[in-house]
Amino acid sequence: MKNLAKFLLFVLLVSAGISLLYDYRLKHGGLNLPSGRKSEKYTLASEPSVDSKQVASLETLNRERRALVSSVLPSVVAVKTSKKIGIRREYGLDPFEFFFGNQRRSRSPRDEAFVQNSLGSGVIVTNEGHIITNNHVVDQVDEIEVQLSDGRTKKARLVGADSQLDLAVLKIDDPGVKPLKLADSDTVQPGDFVLAIGNPFGLQETVTDGIISWKGQPNSTDFRGDLLQTNAAINPGNSGGPLINLRGEVVGINEQIVSSSGGSQGIGFAIPSNTVRTVLESVGAVWPHFRTDNAVRYRLFESEWIANGQNEVSGLHRI
Repeated sequence: MKNLAKFLLFVLLVSAGISLLYDYRLKHGGLNLPSGRKSEKYTLASEPSVDSKQVASLETLNRERRALVSSVLPSVVAVKTSKKIGIRREYGLDPFEFFFGNQRRSRSPRDEAFVQNSLGSGVIVTNEGHIITNNHVVDQVDEIEVQLSDGRTKKARLVGADSQLDLAVLKIDDPGVKPLKLADSDTVQPGDFVLAIGNPFGLQETVTDGIISWKGQPNSTDFRGDLLQTNAAINPGNSGGPLINLRGEVVGINEQIVSSSGGSQGIGFAIPSNTVRTVLESVGAVWPHFRTDNAVRYRLFESEWIANGQNEVSGLHRI
């Protein structure tokens, strides 16, 4: 104990000595420090480079865009899914299993499972709490939760889904939800302003903007079919999120992109809102009795297009 006390006293004395030596050399110029230690004088600009009167219309546009975004964000949700995936770890030969097969495999401590979590987007479209998203977001999962814009998390149940249309309807129990109106997608035209809102790469409530780049036609002869094409940035995680017009209405549900990198390159596609409306009108019917002729024609044509090797557009991804 005495040795420890002596050691601590020695450390304190050495530290004090070093500190005194540093102060001495600093005061008497023996310590070389970087030059230019004098305080710098600086004056910040006090006036903007552009008079607000010169950009009054842009200022008004900015305020209107803020109002548009703030009015629709409470209706966009993050769709969180989880799925248990069984795995079997091999640590060596089990003599019992060698002679008798895998009769007791279900009870083996080697049988393990891990939970696979995924994240997509969705939009509330009814006062009763129905949420539209993509089928591939919620396909074959064990549990679905949605996170609202205020941070609350709600359990969601799958009302119905269809793999050909890649649409699914979820429902949460919350009397205070704020639904968005479905626009008439038949009136949408190339050049129309749109917002894409969702959770790309898990970044909740991300807003991007763009225009309708192309509108599907009943007689379209390529993979785009009846989809709406947009240059608004859409990335993995945006799946199931809404494409919004100037009036805060849903004109489409974001579904896929063309990309060589896996991220946005300005070519995204959304399922038209009129197809979504058909889905909702059939919620009470025998599922999936809701497909429109155009929607089925598009999905089947897309499958045949890719299966026959005729897809000249590389990098088509569902997000």
